[in-house]
Amino acid sequence: MKKFITFIAITFFAINTNAQWNVDGTQLTSTFTMTDLNGTTHDAFTLFNQGKHLLIDFSATWCGPCWSYHTSHVMDHYADKYGTNGTVLKDAQVVLYEVDGATTLADLQGTTGGTQGDWITGTTHPICNPASSSAVLQKFLLPGTTSYGVPAVFVVCNNKKFYQISTGMTSEPALRNYITSKCGLAPTSANEVMDFGFTYEIYPNPAGDFTTIHLNLDDANTVSYSVKNSLGQTVINDVKSNLQSGINNVNINTSNLADGIYFVTLQVGTRNINARILVSH
Repeated sequence: MKKFITFIAITFFAINTNAQWNVDGTQLTSTFTMTDLNGTTHDAFTLFNQGKHLLIDFSATWCGPCWSYHTSHVMDHYADKYGTNGTVLKDAQVVLYEVDGATTLADLQGTTGGTQGDWITGTTHPICNPASSSAVLQKFLLPGTTSYGVPAVFVVCNNKKFYQISTGMTSEPALRNYITSKCGLAPTSANEVMDFGFTYEIYPNPAGDFTTIHLNLDDANTVSYSVKNSLGQTVINDVKSNLQSGINNVNINTSNLADGIYFVTLQVGTRNINARILVSH
């Protein structure tokens, strides 16, 4: 049965467009949970409230194109740099999500005839193998969709909007640049800082009655910021300034904010950056 499904799925993926998936920029309206092979449950909205983004690979162990994408190791490389134990930042949760409810642990281990190989050994990010994947998949599929192609890879930004990622993108730096462009992530390397045309820091963090965005601009630019609470409610509206090149300090008054986690959206020209601050009086 799996061999028949494999043929249908791969053929469908090859000739179909991405019409079965929701359009880029769709925003999640409710959370979902995923439990990995270690028994750890990952709640999407909890991740977003922590300022993280979710990178999810919908695959099946019997799917040849899924195996090719998996063995490119781009997800592993991304997790190694930006995942739970990231060496650069810890602003991502990377997940491999098996979509076939009939898949067994032995399939994932590569010891059956219906799998492409060992999916577990060497994988540095969580693998989820639910008995039913429909509850999570329905968050990404167009309403009424009953068939879809895999692999399908998505990033969900911490503003809860998601975007599909081409499985032809197997370079980790290219993947990071794409996710940065969609999610407004902070620069994390000299090359990214150069591309952005500015560097910044926000401190003190934790903040008491105020914190300051310290900007170093390559060129004069329009700068604005807004602040949202952990519920996604805007607590400080856009504040705009025309700043000169060089060092600039932009103060944020947090004296009227309750203690907790807040998210600052900083826009410099056409670039958007999301940063997390903690307010503690």
